[in-house]
Amino acid sequence: MQRPFLVGKRVYLRGLEGADVTEAYVGWLNDSEVTRYLLTGRLPISRAEVQKYVEQFQQSQTDLAFAIVDRKTDQHIGNVTLNHIHWIHRSADTGLLIGRKEFWGKGYAFEAWSLLLEYAFQRLGMRRIIAGAMVDNEACIRVLNKLGFQEEGRSRQHFFVEGGYRDGIWLGLLRE
Repeated sequence: MQRPFLVGKRVYLRGLEGADVTEAYVGWLNDSEVTRYLLTGRLPISRAEVQKYVEQFQQSQTDLAFAIVDRKTDQHIGNVTLNHIHWIHRSADTGLLIGRKEFWGKGYAFEAWSLLLEYAFQRLGMRRIIAGAMVDNEACIRVLNKLGFQEEGRSRQHFFVEGGYRDGIWLGLLRE
């Protein structure tokens, strides 16, 4: 394990670094299957743009990005974020990407988000975490529900994807 920050059974999280911006990572963000339910991926993205994105987290006091690393292979498989941290209200939002398709549907997202949520609630003292998903992203919604998130609202026709508009679902999780 290289610089582990949060360690789970199959994955560990560490700070996302400039060295993580590999051709494979940039490839995830240019793969329409990987980005199907994300805000990114509608336009081609360059390595320089991804590098700038990673650097923004390194300068931020309100946004954290972690590399999700497979413990068995020490391979960077995705990212998980805690964004828009409001230190007074003790709230934030979160997002997750598993870029390596061979890790899809095997519980890696659940484990990585579990590590992040425990950190957010126990170590940072957050009270509330929110997440958004496109209504079609059933796998993401299933993981969030399994983690205890509850649907709090919908934004009708919020996302334009594959030639049509899709609703957005907003889910929340309270520390208790």
